[in-house]
Amino acid sequence: MKRLILVSLLLASAGPVAAKPPARPEMIDYAVRKGDNLYTLAERYFRRIGDYAIVRRLNRVADPYRLPVGRILRIPRRLLREEPVPARIEAFSGPVRIVTAGGSSVPAVGMTADEASRIETGANAFVSVRLADGSTVSIPSQSRVTIRRMRKLLLTGAVERQFDIDSGRLRAVVTPMTNPTSSFRVTTPVAVAAVRGTQFQVGYDPARGTDATEVLEGTVGVSAAETRSAVALLVPAGFGTVTAAGRAGSLVKLLPAPALDDPGRIQNERELAFAIRPLGGASAYHVEVARDGDLLDRIEEAQSATPVVTLPSVPTGTYFVRIAAIDAQGLEGLPAVYGFERRLNRVEGSMESGGGRRDRRYLFRWYSEGEGTRQFRFQLSTHPDGSAPIIDEIGLSGNQIAVTNLPSGDYYWRVMSVQFVDGKAQGAWMPLHQFHIQTR
Repeated sequence: MKRLILVSLLLASAGPVAAKPPARPEMIDYAVRKGDNLYTLAERYFRRIGDYAIVRRLNRVADPYRLPVGRILRIPRRLLREEPVPARIEAFSGPVRIVTAGGSSVPAVGMTADEASRIETGANAFVSVRLADGSTVSIPSQSRVTIRRMRKLLLTGAVERQFDIDSGRLRAVVTPMTNPTSSFRVTTPVAVAAVRGTQFQVGYDPARGTDATEVLEGTVGVSAAETRSAVALLVPAGFGTVTAAGRAGSLVKLLPAPALDDPGRIQNERELAFAIRPLGGASAYHVEVARDGDLLDRIEEAQSATPVVTLPSVPTGTYFVRIAAIDAQGLEGLPAVYGFERRLNRVEGSMESGGGRRDRRYLFRWYSEGEGTRQFRFQLSTHPDGSAPIIDEIGLSGNQIAVTNLPSGDYYWRVMSVQFVDGKAQGAWMPLHQFHIQTR
């Protein structure tokens, strides 16, 4: 299968420009420092001390004990020692497994995820990994990602990191690299993304055999990898591309960030519900809920073809929601993040009648869901919108009220649950209920 290479380049220009992707160097250039000689370098940094002889011949060093400060030595990469650099589990939720040669385990916050570990997420599951330099990799639900390489070259301090996506998606925020020989790659069966410091997303769909890459910061280039001379089409921030085996994609402008209707509304219903203002060109909307604004500690997500998206209930607290529109090619657009308050405060009711014709009794009952202490407000009206109530009882502590001797007509009633949490009062009405009385 032909592969496509995506190479991130730090460029001042944001427009599409042709460039050649750099190949991984087989040689390392090292500037001699004070006190260095071939024997000390071999002892500290080579896999075998005897390999100093290879470096001596390659660089035509007359005296291995004497090296001029500043001289550049060319050293084959294969001779140099490396050490593993573990990643740390920052947060996770739902069914997540860490698979290694020794078996599989459930992750724990703070545990290390070593090289060759495969991270698998089930339905509505998430995991975020933090690297030593502060870079983060977030893996959403239904994904399989392997930490293929996580090594530090002792001679130069360069760090090489590679994540392989078998299926699903990955979102990376990569800290800019100060060492020019450090690297960060994300691969799929049809593409490789290599960056030096940027924020981007990569997803692979095995059924379609396509790789979708969206760039939020920095620049990413795409090139066919049949030859080393293949040119790259640079994809700047705000653009994306879809690639497949043997077929390079083109620049696609990402959809702008959508907006929420009534973003300050307290989420008090049984399910979370977000109304997104419809966005032209959107075929679907992606909504994620997290405990933090960086969306590293995600707990729920949903994708919907309509701009009204519901998600399962979460406990009372303050959360963040990230929304993005998806275009017809499957590229996820620029995101918008909102903070919101979750406070379940839901009330439902029922009514029953009894007694004789002359002394007809109507009993209204209700029950509520949510935390904290509460009071209730009962209203009975003859108007369909509930206005101008004929009964308006405030500060009720029970869950029922009885009314007698109502004349014929149409009636509308509702109950408000007034919830007190952390010294704050919040009210939520149940929907208006209607009933009809016919007396003779």
